Amino acid sequence: MKLYLSQHDDSTEKEDSSSGNNLEFIMADRTKDSRSSEFGDFIPLNNNNVADKMDQTQASGAVASETEIIERNRLRNIVIAVSSFAFAIINYCWQLTHPVTALEILVAMEKQSAPLTSIGNNGKPTVIDFWAPWCSNCKVAATTLQAVEKQYGDKVNFIMVNGDDGRNWPLIQLFGVDAIPHLALLSDEGDVETALIGPMSRNVLRADLDALLTKREGCGEVTPVCHEELPYKMYDAFGSRESRRINFQR
Repeated sequence: MKLYLSQHDDSTEKEDSSSGNNLEFIMADRTKDSRSSEFGDFIPLNNNNVADKMDQTQASGAVASETEIIERNRLRNIVIAVSSFAFAIINYCWQLTHPVTALEILVAMEKQSAPLTSIGNNGKPTVIDFWAPWCSNCKVAATTLQAVEKQYGDKVNFIMVNGDDGRNWPLIQLFGVDAIPHLALLSDEGDVETALIGPMSRNVLRADLDALLTKREGCGEVTPVCHEELPYKMYDAFGSRESRRINFQR
């Protein structure tokens, strides 16, 4: 009986000893895991934490990128605004120190003149301005004529004729020009209605053009004149001629 208990105790002690050794081994492993990792150690990764960190990094990057875009657009808008303001100031100073002369206006209008073949052929009344570079009154009337052309340019033909150009002498003789500035006003059919001599006010020229643009009812049946009577008439170079109509073949 005693021997059995002794053996039992020994086995028990051995088991206890073995269990103790196992416990120590497990504790040692855990202690080793708790230490800082060394080269060659296997360290399990927590995938959830890594994914969260990546999402946070991407989100912060997207916010930073959007902020950079807003900042770049703001700077671009500031640069454009400052540049536009500076350009306006420079342009104003240039025009102030380099004013456009009346002669430059007349030359520019001549370059943009409608062709003679448009008279009576495109359904628009026509203004023919006979001028010369040495003519003082022509220069006085330049700004008025330019303003009227800007207002009526899409409805009226404007033709500038330089009297100093020898190629224009046949045209000068045809219209009976003996003084300048000479503004010949023609209907859309090509009939010479009147000529305004000398510098004209803007209101006078507008009134005559409005009359040329206003159609009468029953035109061609009751009366051959299809427009309203011109309120202002001066020189009539075609009064003694058989026909007032001018037409240049295309």
